[in-house]
Amino acid sequence: MTRYNRCSTVDMDKDLVDWRKPLAWQVGHLGEKYDAWVHQPVDRPIRLFGNPLLEAGTKTSWYWVPVVWLPIVFYYSWYCYTTLAKGTTRLELTSDFSIPIHKYLFPLLFLMGWFLWSFIEYCIHRFVFHMKPPAHNYYLITIHFLLHGQHHKSPFDGARLVFPPGLASLVVGSFYLILLSTLPQILGTSVFVGGLCGYVVYDMIHYYLHYGSPKKGSYMYGLKAYHVKHHFEHQKAGFGITSTFWDHPFNTLIPDEKF
Repeated sequence: MTRYNRCSTVDMDKDLVDWRKPLAWQVGHLGEKYDAWVHQPVDRPIRLFGNPLLEAGTKTSWYWVPVVWLPIVFYYSWYCYTTLAKGTTRLELTSDFSIPIHKYLFPLLFLMGWFLWSFIEYCIHRFVFHMKPPAHNYYLITIHFLLHGQHHKSPFDGARLVFPPGLASLVVGSFYLILLSTLPQILGTSVFVGGLCGYVVYDMIHYYLHYGSPKKGSYMYGLKAYHVKHHFEHQKAGFGITSTFWDHPFNTLIPDEKF
């Protein structure tokens, strides 16, 4: 399970791309060779763009995820709980009938958001990150590489293991707006903050699965082994990161093996 014996060696003169130049605008020309190439991992950093500012915007140290998002989690958790504690929140089922929403329901709403995020995590990983772009479409291949292909090509590029806050804010903001459009404001916010916490845990676990050394037999060891299998042997399965829960009903579970 070491990082080196599972990675291919880059032949600078014979590889399908020129590693001496930024890769973002090269990969789209690979066409039908892209899918096989991107799933042959290498152990070296990737440069996506020539522009230093643009390139810097694609890299994020792991600690920025909790620094940016946890204060929002704490604030909205406090806001939702104290608002519900006032005892004035009611869920109107009909024009004549409503039920009170007590502060004791906040943990349940929070966990519902976390559970909902786990489903979103699975769907994004499987259906967006692991879409197979048409071989003739330069732009979709490029987008796929920028979103997730570069991570599979270089799974130990530590600067690209968590989402840049700017990119993540698009997903977070969409999640928030959808919840507010389907649930009353305080209920939607309570579910949202649980989902946001779930996202933070997801990104931290993903980073740990690549660089951590969990104790053999522990839950995290099993997740790390599972994720290693996803990267190096079963790229079309094993889409769960924080758990394997959704791989079961969607029949994408990696076969049970001894690690």
